[in-house]
Amino acid sequence: MYKILTMQLENLLEKFEEMLAADRNLSLNSIAAYKSDIFRFFELGYSTKSTASDIEKYIEILIKSNLKQSSIMRKLSAIRQFFSFIYDEKIIEVDPTLNLKLKSKNKPLPKVLSENEIESLLTYFNTKQNKNLLKLKAMLHILYGAGLRVSELVSLKKNSLIYDKEIDRYMLLINGKADRERLIPLNDLAIKTLNDYMNSIEKNASFLFPSSSKSGHITRQNFAKLLKKIALEVGIPPQKISPHVIRHAFATHLLSHGADLISIQKLLGHQDISTTQIYTHISNKKIKKIVEDNKNLEKLKV
Repeated sequence: MYKILTMQLENLLEKFEEMLAADRNLSLNSIAAYKSDIFRFFELGYSTKSTASDIEKYIEILIKSNLKQSSIMRKLSAIRQFFSFIYDEKIIEVDPTLNLKLKSKNKPLPKVLSENEIESLLTYFNTKQNKNLLKLKAMLHILYGAGLRVSELVSLKKNSLIYDKEIDRYMLLINGKADRERLIPLNDLAIKTLNDYMNSIEKNASFLFPSSSKSGHITRQNFAKLLKKIALEVGIPPQKISPHVIRHAFATHLLSHGADLISIQKLLGHQDISTTQIYTHISNKKIKKIVEDNKNLEKLKV
């Protein structure tokens, strides 16, 4: 059915599928659709070395084929996520999709967990004395406390933790997409959790969350699986949670408590403020629900 691809590309696509299932929490049908879109992209002669100009030409081909806008956006989303993935895997030095401007007018809102659900995840460890859970506890506190991408979280090195004397606070130095660096302050609870964890690991380890994997650190897939196990234990449906959903929760909860969009943009490492603006829609939806709930309560009082 598909053009025969190189062994290297087949291996990349297999790893990409694993990431979609573990990190993005996509259904089998969605993963199959993404796979089909990417195969079609390569069948047309494009490659992992394609430039932003190449991808724009590909978009023009899709537009001229009279596809629905929703279909074009899905195909573009598949290409974006694939190139983001191989950039994170250091297969390419530049992600050509970073500056593409075509965006869906009807982009679905990202899934997000409530503050109560996040609290249940974070407090899960309070009654556990298992030292093996210290790593997972620290990872979860940092993920939510700093809003990292999962690729940034798992590959953190010990020297990423920096003490800023001016503000008397530990910071994380993150080397994000396109090698853009950003500093993220950690809250007191995340710092305490991280200190407890660091006292339990080998001093000569370079990665903050080392493992026996080829990369030398815990993998995205392994972390996502462990996260789902905890979700089940605290009563959160596993299909509702992923590392990416925790990142969304970080941004949404900050906005709900009065943080401004520019600050959230800097913390998340978004290049374009329009990417961050989606959280205003989530927050507005939440506010509307609160107002409606209050109206219902007033009716009950009458």
